[in-house]
Amino acid sequence: MDNQNINPFQSLKDLPNPLSLPQCVSHKRELLICGDFKQRACYSYHAIKNEYKFVCEYPSDVKLYGHCVVKLVDNNSNNDKDSNQITLSSFGSDWNGENRHTLVIKLVCLI
Repeated sequence: MDNQNINPFQSLKDLPNPLSLPQCVSHKRELLICGDFKQRACYSYHAIKNEYKFVCEYPSDVKLYGHCVVKLVDNNSNNDKDSNQITLSSFGSDWNGENRHTLVIKLVCLI
């Protein structure tokens, strides 16, 4: 009860472009922020450096009105802990459930 006045959140640097309802995935000391319904941009946020880096954009024909991004883990790779590469998969469609997409992207992280 004594912790009511303690704010556990820390403010971070603002994103280069504001995003609404983006999908985020963590990888080591980075947070990958993957688009929203208004912008196709994806960014990497490095927690130690407190900086953002533009990574890529979704293709122009992809609608991000509802999408989900997941990190794929290769359990057969012995180098996964040491690797700076990450594989993401994005699934989604428009509001009507049309224009569906299933994408895979391999990224090299900033670490």
